Amino acid sequence: MRGSRITARALLPAALMLGACSSAPTVPDSAPPTSVSAPPTGSSATPLAEGPDYGEDVPDAEPLPTWDADARAAAVQHAGATMTAFARPGLPEQQWWNELAPLMTVSGQDAYGAVDPAEVPARQVTGEAVLVDDSSAWLARLEVPTDVGAYEVLLAREDAAAPWRTETITPPAALSRPAGR
Repeated sequence: MRGSRITARALLPAALMLGACSSAPTVPDSAPPTSVSAPPTGSSATPLAEGPDYGEDVPDAEPLPTWDADARAAAVQHAGATMTAFARPGLPEQQWWNELAPLMTVSGQDAYGAVDPAEVPARQVTGEAVLVDDSSAWLARLEVPTDVGAYEVLLAREDAAAPWRTETITPPAALSRPAGR
């Protein structure tokens, strides 16, 4: 016991000396107070995103999507390709999925991964996709005519450089049902 008391007594002055040698700066009592402070929560301070050079200062910023002729053509092409891949109930399930999955978003893959292609009523696309809603630059709603009616295809993209991906494929029967049924 006695040896441990001596060790503790010997360590106390060493610990105090180490604390005194820390690299923390000392501030004289006469130092003026600083005026820099964080804005309070709920503050109406202008966010950095509204700064004039924000896009230049952030190298990883992705371009915002816009609607132009290329975006429209790509959406029409992608919706048609999705329905062409989807409307083939005679294919073996694995082949059908291998060709459809790359056209889908991750959530679209989750939603349609368990679909049995034999249950898909459409057998062929009968015309070109038509863009019916372009109110958001990130989403496109198109109608694609098939041998059983027009399917609605919802596309999404992450930014201007990202390709369109299919989020949902809604059959004509679901489109004509009254709401709430």
